[in-house]
Amino acid sequence: MKKRLSNPYKERINCAWVKFHRRGVAAVEFALCSPLIVLLLLGLWEVGRIAQVSNILQNGAREAARDASLGQDNLQTVASNLAAYLQGALPTAFGQGHATTLQTPSIALPANTIGYTCWDNTANRELFTITFTDITNPNITDPTAMQKLDHYQIGIQVPYSTIGWTIFPQITGINRISITLDWASMRDAPFQITPALPAQ
Repeated sequence: MKKRLSNPYKERINCAWVKFHRRGVAAVEFALCSPLIVLLLLGLWEVGRIAQVSNILQNGAREAARDASLGQDNLQTVASNLAAYLQGALPTAFGQGHATTLQTPSIALPANTIGYTCWDNTANRELFTITFTDITNPNITDPTAMQKLDHYQIGIQVPYSTIGWTIFPQITGINRISITLDWASMRDAPFQITPALPAQ
């Protein structure tokens, strides 16, 4: 059986033809896959943003709850301190340097819950809404009126448009991110000091 000799010239032509057409196939493959890759990257980017903001809101709620637990600051002062914290943590999202006011909540609140909405006057948008609920004594409407070891909740709600980067709300229908934290009042119980020592 004779071995067929290959034609080097013909092989060179075939190799060039394959290389030329492979470049076209790679371009078509990239064109078909690039929208999926971009969508995947945008999703990862947005999930990372949500995780970042949720972590900052959790820390902010903890600071606000600790502030309220002392019973020395009213809810308006707690909300102002929270605004300063959030503006320091996420300056662009929470309008650092913008004029803000605390006003009546722009959302419906549950029964026995009070709150304030921090409004950005410069950008004309809601930054966040803070809520306070005394679980032990629902009639109490301010941290300064709590008793020792009262169980209460501090909640923070942020419009997704404030912190989001993509069209996530239009896809999922989620318009707000909310954090609720349970805490106990650390206010000292009142006690009386006898001015004079009893006679011995």
